[in-house]
Amino acid sequence: GISSAEVPKTPLEVKLQSLGKFLGIVALVVAVLLVTVKMVIAFLGDGSESLVDVASEQFMIAIAIFVAIVPEGLPIILVITLSLGMRNMARHKAIVRKMKAVETLGSTTIICTDKTGTLTKNQMTVRRFFLGGDSWEVSGSGFNPATGGLVGSDGKIDEDGLTNLSARLDFRLATSCLGLCHNSRIFKDENGYWGAIGNPTDSACAVMGWKIVGDVGIHAVRNPRQFEYFFDATRKRMSVIHHWEGDDWLLVKGAGGMMDGLFTHKIVENKVVPIEQSDLDVYIQENRKCAAQSMRVITLAARKIPPGCDLDEVEEIEKDLILLGFVGINDPPRNEAYDAIAICKRAGIQVKMITGDQSTTAKAIGIELAICDEAHEIISGKELLEMDDDELESKVEDCNIYSRVTPDEKMRIVSSLQSKGHVVAMTGDGVNDAPALTRANIGIAMGIAGTDVAKDAADMVLQDDNFANIVKAVEEGRKIFNNIRNFVRYQISTNVAAVALIVISTFVFQWELPLTATQILVINILMDGPPAVALGVEKRHGAVMDRPPRPTDEGLPDLKDMGIIFYLGAIMVIGTLMIFYVSDGPLITSDTCTKPFAYIDGNEFISPFNGEVVFYFDSNGNVACDEQAWQVYAESSFAQARTAAFAVFIIFQLFNVMNCRSSSDSVFQLGAFSNTAINLSVVFSMGLLLLFVQGAELQLPFSDVYLGKLLHTTVLPWESWIVLPAVASVVFWFEEFRKIFFLDFLKPNKLI
Repeated sequence: GISSAEVPKTPLEVKLQSLGKFLGIVALVVAVLLVTVKMVIAFLGDGSESLVDVASEQFMIAIAIFVAIVPEGLPIILVITLSLGMRNMARHKAIVRKMKAVETLGSTTIICTDKTGTLTKNQMTVRRFFLGGDSWEVSGSGFNPATGGLVGSDGKIDEDGLTNLSARLDFRLATSCLGLCHNSRIFKDENGYWGAIGNPTDSACAVMGWKIVGDVGIHAVRNPRQFEYFFDATRKRMSVIHHWEGDDWLLVKGAGGMMDGLFTHKIVENKVVPIEQSDLDVYIQENRKCAAQSMRVITLAARKIPPGCDLDEVEEIEKDLILLGFVGINDPPRNEAYDAIAICKRAGIQVKMITGDQSTTAKAIGIELAICDEAHEIISGKELLEMDDDELESKVEDCNIYSRVTPDEKMRIVSSLQSKGHVVAMTGDGVNDAPALTRANIGIAMGIAGTDVAKDAADMVLQDDNFANIVKAVEEGRKIFNNIRNFVRYQISTNVAAVALIVISTFVFQWELPLTATQILVINILMDGPPAVALGVEKRHGAVMDRPPRPTDEGLPDLKDMGIIFYLGAIMVIGTLMIFYVSDGPLITSDTCTKPFAYIDGNEFISPFNGEVVFYFDSNGNVACDEQAWQVYAESSFAQARTAAFAVFIIFQLFNVMNCRSSSDSVFQLGAFSNTAINLSVVFSMGLLLLFVQGAELQLPFSDVYLGKLLHTTVLPWESWIVLPAVASVVFWFEEFRKIFFLDFLKPNKLI
């Protein structure tokens, strides 16, 4: 049942869980290491530093590290990106019910699909009628019973011919079975179009019956139903008892293979006589001919019900049957299914057809759609029952066609494929398909033929039951994962750079923190947020369906992305430290009267902040230092250096968002302005940055707090806004060099 079907974690859930653990461990190790080393140095030192002061200072650094490494905006960005993916898939008539399924589709390695209505048009029409050794073609199409009829070797059989055939008991029973053993309703709407409500196979049989016996509704009134044995997946047949020609007759319609051993009689010259093996051999031979032509074969049988039978015992009723014949039903493949399966092959996705049809029919459709070839081994439901789990696991990957499969066996197939490491998408429409849909990584219910139970159990519903739209959804899922991968690379590069900046500046250089915890939060949420969301709508991905599925054990980020992250992070850290250093940020932790970066030996130095003379000539002509003026200068310089570091770090990220649109293609190949969302997000973030910095002296409404005090920023000289972008652009040009130069040399096809 559904309750026993374990719901597997999605690939994205697994990757994000491992990413969270990785970042948490890194933050914990770095923070503990820094605090421990600092405490040990203070303990073993000369006692000039209080252990309490050191502990307090290192605690603040540890908080900054934890704030820096956690991608606070990632959950919001994921939700937005997956929601946009759901919208795009809905445009392809694929309604995603569970958001996590959007990305999982892109990880799919195997699609297990039904045949009828998914790979085929679900426009079933009877094309062959076999009866007691005689065979006729059936003309007409669709649900209009007024067109077409029986066609013999001499052409269409006219009214006189049908009258002659109706003298045969087996012909009358077979055509009445077609017209009575169903629960479909054939109708003509106000526009004159014929339609059907009910099971497609039932409807095709009902239309065929109408062509011979007339209006099946009127025929059912003349021959009232007494009892019904509903179709089920085990028996694979439907039986009804009707009062017909003065007696109660059992009329049976279903899969002939499931009736082996039930046929004991035939009709010869309007008399019921024992059946012979030669009759069964002819029936089997003709059955196989139809199946080889991709027809679904529906066997017709009957039995006169003697008085006093217990109608509740279906096994006792459905025995000693008269074999009448069969109809061959044609359901042509969808035109778009051919291309969709070819796309799956290019994308490294296996397509497995799981159907209730017999093996010959299933194989014929499989060959036509290039799912299998003539030499391909087909596994039937009966063979599945005889296999243990180990044997099934050894064969499940190589077999692409499963015939006469029950819903329980679908679940075994899914579980076996998952045990081999596959991400499985499974289609289904019936109530009994619900456990398999729940167990699959992606359960796909049919919107037209699907039951409410199947839809509730599924992750996605196909509005038009079209296999091609599954493939389109997989393509969309791959694009979405590319976007997720891009903005994870973008956000983690920010986090790695921020942590490295804190560690190097405080632990290696013994500087004051260049960025506060508040500034890091602003960077992670306000500044990185809009560009990361813009990466989530990137559309330039190349031919994603020409690449194999990504490995299920691939990390997020993977090794290649980690290399890029550290490469870009290193550039951003070096650039930010350089800006902090040349802005005299380190002076605050240096010895008094340490020379500023801009100071030229032997000259007087005037503070640009307040005009005070910091270094001057004494009475002997030597350079002297005003310690108080120096202290004021150092504090002012630190405030400006921290602001400059904050600003240049953000501008680095705004250039980096252009880099992260692709890990391989140049921005100029993608089109520098092709992603409007990124362009707008860069303008928005740059506008916020100017407000936070140049508006540092603005007072917040309804409070006495100034913006600069809240964010630890100060107003920068306007010329800084020429220098900072120039420095930050280095990360863009270095990454462009990597993409164009190295990939051009290392890749034989020049582009990844």
